[in-house]
Amino acid sequence: MKQKTLQSIAESLWLEYCEAFPKLVKFDCPKIILNKRLTRTAGRCHTDNNYIVLGYKFLEQFEHNMLTVILPHELAHQIDYNLNGWEDRKLHHGPKWCDIMCKIGQNPLPYHSMELK
Repeated sequence: MKQKTLQSIAESLWLEYCEAFPKLVKFDCPKIILNKRLTRTAGRCHTDNNYIVLGYKFLEQFEHNMLTVILPHELAHQIDYNLNGWEDRKLHHGPKWCDIMCKIGQNPLPYHSMELK
């Protein structure tokens, strides 16, 4: 999958999430970056700089899960940061993030179970 297509999918999700969280409209969708070096972490959200890194190898092997679970999970981190800031940086998967995940129709699991071949 091309990075441009992935960015387009993220932007569509972001617009959908802006409906659930109207205050998000003043924030840009995070930039999506693919990284071939990620082999344990499927994704990372760099909230301060508004970008998300996704594991290229995970996307190759688990495209559906990456688009329907991991990308929304990482976007939820950016939503949490945009709406709430980081009151306590240790709460990346805290109650506010869990509420966001539920509101966007996701199960608030902090970790994935995908293993690369």
